[in-house]
Amino acid sequence: MGELFDKAIHFWRKYCARIWRRVVVVLTFLVLIFILFGRPILRGVGNFLIAEDEISQADAIFVLGGNNYDRSLKALDLLQSGWAPIIYTLGENVSLDLTILGYEIPDAILSQEFLMDYGLSLDQVIPLVKGTSTLEESEAILSLCREKGYSKIIVVSDKFHLRRISFVFKKKFSDQHITVLLAGAPNSMYNEQYWWQFESGLIMLNNEYVKLVYYAIKGY
Repeated sequence: MGELFDKAIHFWRKYCARIWRRVVVVLTFLVLIFILFGRPILRGVGNFLIAEDEISQADAIFVLGGNNYDRSLKALDLLQSGWAPIIYTLGENVSLDLTILGYEIPDAILSQEFLMDYGLSLDQVIPLVKGTSTLEESEAILSLCREKGYSKIIVVSDKFHLRRISFVFKKKFSDQHITVLLAGAPNSMYNEQYWWQFESGLIMLNNEYVKLVYYAIKGY
């Protein structure tokens, strides 16, 4: 009985050693792959989210709520470049930082005031204080497009948001014969091509992939 037990232990050790060697080989191979191709892989993971369109002449520019600074500057550049004659700012969320300071200013108004500081007039930048999510904002924009008779619009958000936004906007607006062009605002907190080197970039990318899965499950 003891001899049989010893043989079983010996076999198990040999088996474990063989498995461990294979694991080491595979891990070594993966580490080498990452060393050689890590940056292109990581960059590709980020670039997948940047579903940006080629911009052409449109009826209006819509700035989604959140990141008022970067998105507003992108919209300003588009307007000054002549791609559309008017900007609509969206969002009814209020930044917690502003709330702490005693200001109840929703994203739409905050972006409008910021753009007016750059010389835009009230008829060039109009706040649409609607929407606490991308889905709600899309509904508000679609309603306005129907009211105004817009057939082509530019939607501005962070570059890493565009893939998810395309799922929400493209088909819904296409069914109403409205073309949506997505324009990405570079984030001033990180570089999209080296997102893994910034904590804010890591958080943004992680959040976007989680939301993509959620949107896929919900069927948006």
